[in-house]
Amino acid sequence: MMMRLILFCLACLVFPATSFADDAQTVNRLIQLVDYVGVDYRQAVEEGQVVSAEEYAEMVEFAATIERFVARLEPSPDALSLKQQAVRLRDLIEKKAPAEQIALLTGAMRAAIIGSYDLAVTPGRVPDLARGAALYQENCASCHGRRGDGAGPLAVGLDPAPTDFRDPSRYAERSLYGLFNTITYGIEGTAMGDFSSLSQADRWSLAAYVGQLATAGDAAARGQELWQQLKRSGVPVTVHNFTTLTPNEAAAAWDGGADLVAYLRRTPEVLFATQDSPLVFAQERLRESWEAYRDGQAKRAYDLALTAYLEGFELAEAQLSALDSTLMKQVEAAMAHYRSSLRKQAPAAEIEDHYETLWRLLQTARERLEETDGLSPVAAFTAGFVILLREGLEALLVVIALSAFLLKTGRRDAMPYLHMGWISALVLGALTWFVSDHVVQISGATREVTEGVAALSASVMLLFVGYWLHNKTSAAGWQRFIRDSVKKALNGRTLWGLAGLSFISVYREVFETILFYQALWAQAGAGGTQSSANSIMAGFAVALVLLLVVAWLVMKYSVRLPLRQFFGATGALLLLLSFIFAGKGIAALQEAGKIPETLAQIPAIEWLGIFPTWEGLGLQAAILALALLVYVKNLNGGFWKSHT
Repeated sequence: MMMRLILFCLACLVFPATSFADDAQTVNRLIQLVDYVGVDYRQAVEEGQVVSAEEYAEMVEFAATIERFVARLEPSPDALSLKQQAVRLRDLIEKKAPAEQIALLTGAMRAAIIGSYDLAVTPGRVPDLARGAALYQENCASCHGRRGDGAGPLAVGLDPAPTDFRDPSRYAERSLYGLFNTITYGIEGTAMGDFSSLSQADRWSLAAYVGQLATAGDAAARGQELWQQLKRSGVPVTVHNFTTLTPNEAAAAWDGGADLVAYLRRTPEVLFATQDSPLVFAQERLRESWEAYRDGQAKRAYDLALTAYLEGFELAEAQLSALDSTLMKQVEAAMAHYRSSLRKQAPAAEIEDHYETLWRLLQTARERLEETDGLSPVAAFTAGFVILLREGLEALLVVIALSAFLLKTGRRDAMPYLHMGWISALVLGALTWFVSDHVVQISGATREVTEGVAALSASVMLLFVGYWLHNKTSAAGWQRFIRDSVKKALNGRTLWGLAGLSFISVYREVFETILFYQALWAQAGAGGTQSSANSIMAGFAVALVLLLVVAWLVMKYSVRLPLRQFFGATGALLLLLSFIFAGKGIAALQEAGKIPETLAQIPAIEWLGIFPTWEGLGLQAAILALALLVYVKNLNGGFWKSHT
């Protein structure tokens, strides 16, 4: 029974992660193909005539592939529209439509895909053009030429020929995100292989370098003037615009937009200097959310509000908490109220009130962080300390409770199973760090879903084990029962169950800890100093030592308890952790927008997993009722008294 439960919970944990990887690759490959067709179609058709049979055949093939990819996408509000656009794209190519018409359609498709699916389409930090230049000479110049004109020594005989990155017409139709995807996945049927082995930061730097090769100095100079005008007038230009818009699309968005792109591609640091803060990102998405709701797009408004929290505010949460925990909780609560109002489709006036309140709180939070001149050493130490202590304590309590149980019952032979679970969690955590840094960007929604499923799975398992342990404390002849049955109870399936519980409890915390430290490290690298980075590591080290001390104290004093009191205390601890994990699991899935969120007028007590939503409180009330029932039954003798 126990093993089946563990396998089911593990399947629930693994399936979303597997689905995410498949879906993310499908969507990213789809965008890559859409961009490729939009840029290269003009090489196949001119004025209704095929000028390159090979290029045209490729366009027809890719149009069919785009249709297949669109059919495989998860349902979304724009899914039907995308299918219609994919069919229209194929028809236009078959009719040899003008290149401008193809570019307009593929641009609309790209925007719809990015808007409908949870994609991370921006780099975590400013692309390094010098690093991109070095990577280009090392990996690309042999085919594309040292100057990027497609005339490298290995270009002779290649079909299709390597891209000329200095071609103005192709440059005007190419987004940096499209270049990033091409570098990541390569192009099937061509000599362009994938460079997924490069780190994510390197791929963005390479894309940024290639993307500015066709820019002109005079255009960049005009773009600098426009950039200053837009800053003075408060017109937002975001990193999202920078990576997803082609020069032609920017020209349609702003008068002189193509010049602005030329300037920003040559000097991306000026944009990132104002966009590094996750709170800036949160404010931008929040503004877009309110505008979408005002325009009658309630679903898009809610999705943008989720993005503002998951990809923006949450990444600055630890740093802000270290400086002003009260303000952090106010922002978090205001975001929850704003999302709840959007979900209920409240009147526009009510939504606007929530929006303005939240905007002011985010602005205050930005000012508080800016007062520290980036990530100060004190804030870095505090954040580094709090993250590990907060996330590690819960997992540690599960592992040491199970360890103490095995030692107390004389089952040292079972310890390797327990150690296998938490060590596997650490190994998978390291793999998660590598994947999120080098292979795919783990989105906020995916992070919350993984955390939520893991927390609920662990809650179910802890509830089962805690109930089993606590049930043994009141039996007549309980000590003899435990000693006689513990070896039978801890059979092979149960031992693997303990390994699974150890794994899930630890991996959930490791997963969240890694992603928080990545965000914290990026902030230290962007706006801090070397002392800030050192302070993060110092905070981590102090928290680690404190966790080890806690583990030693709990192990030392728990195993000294008489057996009956030990089982009661351990069972109560595991039931408490089940209560906490249940609340956090529901909260994570609500933050990801996967289950409804009905707010309750109570304060949050995060260390107990209590959040102000009726869904989470209802599940925790059920767990509390079950624990109380077990306690009352044991107090009165109950089942075990009548059977011993």
